[in-house]
Amino acid sequence: MKHRKWIKLFFILPTLIVALILAVNYVIDPYSMTEFNLLNIPDKLARDDRVEKVSKLKSSPRYDNIILGSSRVYATNPLVVSKYLGGTTYNGGVGTATIEDHLGFILLLERLEKLPKNLIIGLDFYTFNKELETNKYFLKNKDLNFINSSVATQNYLSNFLSIDALRASYKTLKNHLKNKNEKARFDIHGAANGASEIFTYYAPQNTHKKEKIYSHADILKELGFIKTIQYSAISQKRIEYLEQIIAIAEKNNSKLFIYLTPIYGGLLEEVQKDKNLSTNLALLKQYLQERISFYDFVSHNSINDTALYFGDLTHVTPETGNLVYARLFHDSNQTLPEDFGSYRPKD
Repeated sequence: MKHRKWIKLFFILPTLIVALILAVNYVIDPYSMTEFNLLNIPDKLARDDRVEKVSKLKSSPRYDNIILGSSRVYATNPLVVSKYLGGTTYNGGVGTATIEDHLGFILLLERLEKLPKNLIIGLDFYTFNKELETNKYFLKNKDLNFINSSVATQNYLSNFLSIDALRASYKTLKNHLKNKNEKARFDIHGAANGASEIFTYYAPQNTHKKEKIYSHADILKELGFIKTIQYSAISQKRIEYLEQIIAIAEKNNSKLFIYLTPIYGGLLEEVQKDKNLSTNLALLKQYLQERISFYDFVSHNSINDTALYFGDLTHVTPETGNLVYARLFHDSNQTLPEDFGSYRPKD
């Protein structure tokens, strides 16, 4: 009899644990995958931003404009893009995104028949590095991973059963019950750091906000981080992914706005001193220009060389993001340095 009891427990207990995890994650729904919000939780503290943004794009009507990029892009204001282009805009930026992330989102939108009229893509210099690994959350995501479907593990059900979802549920519920007021990473427009509320174009002057002082040691530390993953060459496969993006946009009459994201001038100076990095930066600009017109924000000017316009050495503030869009969409009301966002027409 004891053996039967233990056998029953062996099968029943794991089933109950899985059911409990599923129920908790479904009720709290940290990725907002369902149309329900049973506990009326305003801020979902999701860990996997790709699942979160895929869910939003699936459940929302077709947007007129979509922004794609990494964390250097998701802290820019999508409503400023709507100001220039009209219609609705969503910021689809995700952390440590590479070009395969951008193509994955575009292929998903094409399948959903939700490709926008305008695609704004911020490309990072580092994301074309041949040695840079593809983000693990991209590889796990069946909606995005076009590279190797056997690696992808997440489907609708598994998103409610994952450890990431359980951690996010725990953090979300704890924040909600204890009124800690920790905000979700992204707002309803997909922007981070409150960017959707910032419409100013220049960093506030003569206020409590003082310009950061980056020492040479700080800059060399960041440069060391960049060089940790050897930048041996521009990835030709990633260049091909860019070519696919261009072809899909042309086929579907979506207009592409491409730009290289800014980095702080002090860091850029060190990149230019490094023979390998400077060579690859020049090559990337050449490769891009052979394929598409773009705006180059990786240069020295009074914006990039002023730390006040950067949250850190590689991430711009929302105000600087607004300046980027002012250049992209030819805002004659903003006085911009001529060399901030130089236009590079396709060869």
